[in-house]
This record gives sequence, structure tokens and C-alpha cells, in this order.
Amino acid sequence: MKKIAIITAAIAIAAISVASCSNTSPKKLMKKGLYDCSNRLQAAAQRMERKNYTDAVRIVDDVKYQCGGSPQIDTAYYYAAVSYFRQKLYDEASAEFEALYGEFPRSPFAEEAHFRFAHIRYIRSLPSFRDQAETKEAMRLLNDYTDLYPKGAYVDSARTLFIASLNKLAEKEFNNALFYRKQKEHNAALIYYRAVLSEYPESRFAPEAVVGMAEMLIALQRTQEAVEIIEELDASEFDEGLKGRIEVIKQRVLMTNAGNGRG
Repeated sequence: MKKIAIITAAIAIAAISVASCSNTSPKKLMKKGLYDCSNRLQAAAQRMERKNYTDAVRIVDDVKYQCGGSPQIDTAYYYAAVSYFRQKLYDEASAEFEALYGEFPRSPFAEEAHFRFAHIRYIRSLPSFRDQAETKEAMRLLNDYTDLYPKGAYVDSARTLFIASLNKLAEKEFNNALFYRKQKEHNAALIYYRAVLSEYPESRFAPEAVVGMAEMLIALQRTQEAVEIIEELDASEFDEGLKGRIEVIKQRVLMTNAGNGRG
């Protein structure tokens, strides 16, 4: 009977102890030295170095739970975001980066979080022939980053991605112009060539769009408008193919004028 009483008492004490620990707040655990946030973050960093990102995320999730009041908590969010990003788990990475710069704007990781959040939108954007909502959102976020950090570490990368996004949007309009051109629907093609020039004048498709416009105007017998476009062109940096097409346009204009008695 004494043994049973002793065992029962021990179980009761253990239960009280477990209940006490489970009710202990993370801050109290930290004060008692029962949870070392720095060591756990170091362990997560080591897992990341070994590309064991799943394990790293497991550790930092625990750190976020245990170390809510720690000044190192932003590091936990950063490690989680980077681990997800390197696994190409972009939804999860995006959420972590957004939380990082939203909740810890003074963190040394906030700038990179801003850039990566925009970068992920660019990565997830669809090819030019698909819907371009993500591309436009990426451009907006990239602009936000460069406005906030004009001398930031990722400014060059942000500008490169912005130009790539711009070219993607221009490509969509340009391909629409080519489609209607093949269908010999010259007015429709002209509309899309104009769209490239009015909306994306700095894109790599702009020079060919100008030439395409002039060719469509010739096809529509709007010769004078084609002449005005060609006369305004500075084709010095155009490639040889486009220069050749410009010469053909000029010849057609001369022939048209000669036929009309203007030669």
C-alpha cells in the first residue's frame, strides 16, 4: 500500500510539474534560461548552410513561438522567409517577407524583405501571352522599393526586373500587332503598335513598333503620316534589319508620290 501511495504521489507531482511548465510563458522560460533563442537561431542558420531548409523552418517556427519578446525575433522571420524562398515555396516566403517588413520596419532585414516581396511577384508573373496582373503588381512593388531605398543594396536588381517586366507588357501588345498584321487587319495592327509606343516607349519593342506603324500606314495608303513618322526617326542605333525596312518604306513613299505626280 505504501508503494502504491508513493507512486500515486509521484504521478501527481509529475502532473503538477507538467501543468506548471505548460502554463509557463515563453518570457518566463527565457528568464529561467530554459530556452536559448540565440542558440536555436544559430542552429537554424547551420541547417540553412547545409541546405536543410525544412529543418531550419521547424526550428525558427519554434523560436517565433518561444521568443516573441526577443529582440532577435526578426531574424527568425528572415530565416523562415529565406528558407521558403530557396525551396521555391513562394506563397510561404512572400508571407514571411511581408510580415518581416510590416512588423519590424527598423530591422536590418527590412530592406531585403521589401525587395524579395517584389521579386517573388516578378517570379510568379505569367508569360506575355497570359494575364499580366502579376507583372503589373511586380512593377508597382519594385517602384515602391526604389522609392524607399534609392541607394539600396538591391536597386540595380530592382531596376533590371522593372525593365524586364516593362518588356513583357510591351511584348503582349507587340504580339497582338503582329497577329492582326498577319490577318491583314492593318487598322487593328496600327492600334497595337501605337499602344507599344504610348505605354512602353522605353521597351525593346519600341523601335520595331515605330517601323511597323509606318508600314501599316503605307498599307492603308496614309502615306503622308508614314512620311512624318519616318522623318522624325533617329534610326542611328537601329539594327540593320530595321534600317533596311525603313529604306523600303522610303522607296514606297517615292513610288506613291511619283504615281500621284508629286515626284
